[in-house]
Amino acid sequence: MYRVVNNDSAWLNGHRDLVVHTYPGFSLIECDEDQQPPADESFTLEDRLIAVNGQWVEIPTGRFRYGKAPRQLFRFAGPLALEWLETLENLGIRIHFVCPPFGLCVEIPSTCSRERLVHELPLLQGVSDYQAPQCTRRLVEQRAADRFAGGQPESWLDIVCFDQAQRRDVVRGLHSAGHRILATSKYKIRIPQTERLAEIRKMPGVKLVDSARMAQLAWSPLFGEIGMPSELITTGSLSGQGQVIAVADTGLDRGSDRVGSLHEDFAGRVEAILSWPINPAWDEYTDEPGRDDGAADLDSGHGTHVAGLAVGSGSRSGGKYRGIAPQARLVFQAIEQHTEIKAEHRARIPSGFYLSGRPLDLRALFMQARLQGASIHVNAWGDPAEGQYTDDCYESDLFLWQHADAVVLFAAGNSGADKDGNRLLESGSLYAPASAKNVLAIGATEGPRQGVGFRGGWSGFDPQRRRFSHRVERDDPVSGQPQRIAMISSTGPSRDGRIKPDLCAPGTNLPAPRSQATSARGWGLASPLPHYMYLGGTSMATAVVGGLVALLRQAWLEQAGRRLSGAAVKALLVFGARPVLRRDSEQAESLDVAGFGRVDLSASLPQPTIRLFDDQGRGLNTGEVFQHRFRVERPMPFRAVLSWYDMPGERLVNDLDLCLIRPDDTRVWGNHPPGQRGSADRVNTVERIELRELPVGDYRLQVIAMNITSGSQAYALACSLKPASTFAIQLPVAWLKGVGPAYAARLQQQGIETLGGLLKLDEQTVIQVLRVSARRLAGLLQRLQAIQQQLEHRPPTSILSVSLRRLADTSPPTGMDEQQWTAERCRLMPLIEVFDKKYRSRIRLEDLFNRPLGDN
Repeated sequence: MYRVVNNDSAWLNGHRDLVVHTYPGFSLIECDEDQQPPADESFTLEDRLIAVNGQWVEIPTGRFRYGKAPRQLFRFAGPLALEWLETLENLGIRIHFVCPPFGLCVEIPSTCSRERLVHELPLLQGVSDYQAPQCTRRLVEQRAADRFAGGQPESWLDIVCFDQAQRRDVVRGLHSAGHRILATSKYKIRIPQTERLAEIRKMPGVKLVDSARMAQLAWSPLFGEIGMPSELITTGSLSGQGQVIAVADTGLDRGSDRVGSLHEDFAGRVEAILSWPINPAWDEYTDEPGRDDGAADLDSGHGTHVAGLAVGSGSRSGGKYRGIAPQARLVFQAIEQHTEIKAEHRARIPSGFYLSGRPLDLRALFMQARLQGASIHVNAWGDPAEGQYTDDCYESDLFLWQHADAVVLFAAGNSGADKDGNRLLESGSLYAPASAKNVLAIGATEGPRQGVGFRGGWSGFDPQRRRFSHRVERDDPVSGQPQRIAMISSTGPSRDGRIKPDLCAPGTNLPAPRSQATSARGWGLASPLPHYMYLGGTSMATAVVGGLVALLRQAWLEQAGRRLSGAAVKALLVFGARPVLRRDSEQAESLDVAGFGRVDLSASLPQPTIRLFDDQGRGLNTGEVFQHRFRVERPMPFRAVLSWYDMPGERLVNDLDLCLIRPDDTRVWGNHPPGQRGSADRVNTVERIELRELPVGDYRLQVIAMNITSGSQAYALACSLKPASTFAIQLPVAWLKGVGPAYAARLQQQGIETLGGLLKLDEQTVIQVLRVSARRLAGLLQRLQAIQQQLEHRPPTSILSVSLRRLADTSPPTGMDEQQWTAERCRLMPLIEVFDKKYRSRIRLEDLFNRPLGDN
């Protein structure tokens, strides 16, 4: 039995004879059942099994059987040390891919004998051939309805090769065997379905053979009425200036950025409009092979709406329907094409609009946008793969592994269902490549406004009662509760148990620009008609987060001088996320449903309460430890988030651990269950530690490189630096908007008379004290706290005597010029909406920003 033991373990000092390998931060030991080290200082390693293309393969210890197969599978005793990888290179052994946790698929040269292999690698436990049955991910077959929605006339096969040179050899072999080649990319070949799978998997150079899968848009058409307009409230004064966002979707308006042609909301900010013609895989099935109908958004208007939510200026609506990042620039990639199907195939699939321009290898799409300057890529579509890891996932993960500054977002999907009527969404409906490790997978909460756009209940998505059976949910409006999950939002976990989606954002009844080239009305038109419409789905939520990523990057660059890596963007968004509430209670939703929560940009912006480590340089090798020491002078809440871009593969390849060591040397691990210390996470690429209170004392926050196969692993770590607020507010609780005599009395019974005391409570506690009806109050309180956190590093000291009511005046106070006053008013205006109107003249800014934190 092999175990890993921390090098600072006192137990290890007395058992050095058991150590078989020493890493910088821990040691690998071999021991019997009666020689177990303390559980808090060690853990047992999995034995005998490695994951090969997602399926478990057993390689018993001592078995070194391999014959004439061109490639072999290695299994090591423990984490892959850097010197072991160097030994492989010296032996001329080529690594093709990693087989977690401690395996490799390799190619052994004829010059390396078995005897030399065993001698040079004493902790190599076993070797076997990489065989044809392992050349598959064993994906569940895509449903006919999903192939139909994606426009696939019949079943196809995708063959993935080890490299480009071998792909050419495989193409020649397929031709010789009589197979038709539909399309190729650098490493992939698409052919019609065949019963000769075993024959293809045995071909030299073939890594994988699986059924091809089609993608579809992640928005939901409705059966119901249309409604009236609303607005999407955006956050703060950030605009996305200097950022470039790519959107790959159906099309953009009329498809041209000529003056007078493009929707006014995009005018002057389009970097490029690109159209992808019909993929060659369709050549045998369409009357117009390679057709390109241009970048116009002719059918649903989906692409124009998504782009508008992300970067629309709102000009045509007088700013009412502006997007999240209205000054960001846009690269648009139109991948929808009208595909005219040949008559002999129309019985299986009709002619129509499909995402048939999508490339065989998604990296071509991402790289094209990157060359146009876009490091943020929004994709509001996917394959209803039920959490499986597909070729699309591999390609997305590989692109991000190779481009650490990029952020790729994918919609989680719209397959959410509650068939048993318990008001809890069923697990496992996640789209791919949202199920990839490195992408940001976005689920949807309800939109902020009720009674607009589509005004019906969730039954509008399910007239035949196949998805939603509970009467309350079927009648419940589809928007109006942005703190709750949207019923259509697809859920995780991924098939290997990872937390997905990563985050959620509002996604129902959102207004945005309407394509001038379509007659579609979405979920209803929005005024001014006909230039805007409502839509809903995780597509819309993904567009919202895409815009927020641009704002986050702009803020950290301008305010902190930091260019964020993609891993840092993910860490900060998870760090700032707020809980998504269950639909039947005030409890937090499951991680499988809502991921790490709903995005709250204000809590992710640069501020004294956040410490960010964005290590994209040296990184960590196996066994190395990064450590951040800090002292808590008074009890404080604590949150830390670790994120990294992993190597591509169905399971976790490069394994980092997040660990908080308390003053008594006990450990709290990342993604620990509530109320528990947990254990090291062996699944996720995002780990979060969240504690309601850290007592006074000295702490160590560690990032531990458990198993790194690539030489080094970059990462990003965001953590709390000090208590959530350094200011007390001695104003009466009754002065907060929404607090009347009854609420004030309840709070006084709890010993809370001032807003300073109220700010010490989290949202969940506030709701429990004030009953369910206090949701809105809790939201106001969170807004006030967020405003304080943003402003505390630069308090408005020059105008501390100004009252809140004075902020409504456009004329500046004595001694301040108009431009400075306008900037301060813009910064402080959100405070007006937090306090009751009748008390604003009695509240001065010094009441909010000029007192140290004290007791109630």
